[in-house]
Amino acid sequence: MPARKTESPPSVSSKLDNTAVARPHLKRLQRLPVNDFKIVFRPSAGADLAQYNDVELRAAVVAKSGLHSVVADEDLVCTNLAKNIFTVSTSCADRVANYAKIRELTLRCKKLGLHAYIAPPDGARAGIIYRAWNGESPQDLLQELRRANSLLPIVQARHMGRTSRSVLIHFMAEKLPPSVKMFGILYAVFNFRPKVEACLNCRQVGHRRDVCPLPNRLTCSSCGQKLLEDYPCTPQCVICGDAHKTGDRACKQSFQPGFSRLSRPRQRPQQEHQQEQPEFQLEKEFFSSIDDRNRSSRSKSPGRNRISRSRSPGRNHGSKGKSPGRSASQSRDFSTKPEKVSWAKQAFCSCCMLSDAKETSKTQETIERLMRENQELKQQLALVLER
Repeated sequence: MPARKTESPPSVSSKLDNTAVARPHLKRLQRLPVNDFKIVFRPSAGADLAQYNDVELRAAVVAKSGLHSVVADEDLVCTNLAKNIFTVSTSCADRVANYAKIRELTLRCKKLGLHAYIAPPDGARAGIIYRAWNGESPQDLLQELRRANSLLPIVQARHMGRTSRSVLIHFMAEKLPPSVKMFGILYAVFNFRPKVEACLNCRQVGHRRDVCPLPNRLTCSSCGQKLLEDYPCTPQCVICGDAHKTGDRACKQSFQPGFSRLSRPRQRPQQEHQQEQPEFQLEKEFFSSIDDRNRSSRSKSPGRNRISRSRSPGRNHGSKGKSPGRSASQSRDFSTKPEKVSWAKQAFCSCCMLSDAKETSKTQETIERLMRENQELKQQLALVLER
């Protein structure tokens, strides 16, 4: 029998497109202490943090900060190779400024340019306001927002990108406020949804093209193919792989999972409105019952007069001739006989009517007394104004 051919599993390079670049398998990141301050460092374009180990990276950061190694012994450094960034975590607020002012490091006798920013605290809620930035620094934005909104727990504020006029604000609260004041203008606050970062250079997800660690490749930003003359360009999204440009609004995976749609927070929660609703209904039912009593007490006396008036013609008519009276009595339906009212029920109804009449008279007296007092107060006020 001929031996069966064993098919070898496809290699990683065969799975990837000729335009994509294979990335190493990345391990799960460890969580840093929740209550620490985090300073995020992003290297300049063309610098790959995978070339350096964490030990020499931490030693270079401590040496550049000017702190003693014993003082910075508790500070931690964590590298994220997917985003090509590293984070310094410290529990001391005084050492944050020493790390945040670092703009370059010396690694293996080479200068490595960096961009540093202080990350918001864990648990902070991000909101965005549009058309609000006019060249202010993050310190000026934070100072103005805290001055104009003293009751809001604002912890950080910065503008979004170089060409955008939007301002990103972080609140230490579970819900975002509906609006904020800044430089005398009221801005509506919307929920912020971070987008998935995609690189058009290496066609990978996790970082942008301006900080890609790989050298710049002369490829088309839409399809990723090499730039050739007269070639058919079919757009392909780096994030989802569909036939559209990367970052297009039609992409269903362009936003990071776990974030709600871009919407404005409600000014008043629905639960509070539902809790206040039954109180108003009870008051309304109470007033309606009083009105029903007054109507019933007013409508009882005319009814008796009508009944007494309607009986007399029947009696006179029966005295003149008995045959019409007998025919009427024979045609009556005995199944629907009116119930006899007992003496106790009549006494109870009369007591209710008397109590209702007393209540209405007391109410009328109270209204008249209040009107007299109001008139006296008006006269006294007029005398005071004349003096």
